[in-house]
Amino acid sequence: MNEKTRVVMAMLAFALIAAGAFFSARYWQSAREGHIRVEPPADCDLRVAPCRQAFAGGWVTFSISPREIPLMQTLGLRVSTEGVAIDEVVVEIRGLNMAMGLNRTGLIQAGEGLWSGETILPVCSQRTMKWEAAVQLHGEARYEVPFLFYTTRP
Repeated sequence: MNEKTRVVMAMLAFALIAAGAFFSARYWQSAREGHIRVEPPADCDLRVAPCRQAFAGGWVTFSISPREIPLMQTLGLRVSTEGVAIDEVVVEIRGLNMAMGLNRTGLIQAGEGLWSGETILPVCSQRTMKWEAAVQLHGEARYEVPFLFYTTRP
């Protein structure tokens, strides 16, 4: 195989890898978009107590511990559901006043209707950061229940 053929083969391989990555990302994105989004609960402050919201004839309760929600420390995430059969729970934490990258945690079932997991929030350049914890509930249908909170950097 001569040098020119090797270059063409390498370019073709790169093009196939790039196309595969593009279509994989589009598939992942379209799978995410299949959620029925529920309104966030009114008057919810995760720094004070767990928050609860109705959805699909049932309820979801979400909490983060420790309650002061420190940055760059392990945080416990806990979800409980009532009245709806759920097979999988994922929490996506999104920065609202600044893009902070993907923070997606699959929770582990800890009992009937109870799910738990851990994550870490990064430090932001802004002193007060607003966040959305989008609790994604997968059962017969897929729901996304957002819970809003904030953190402050020391």
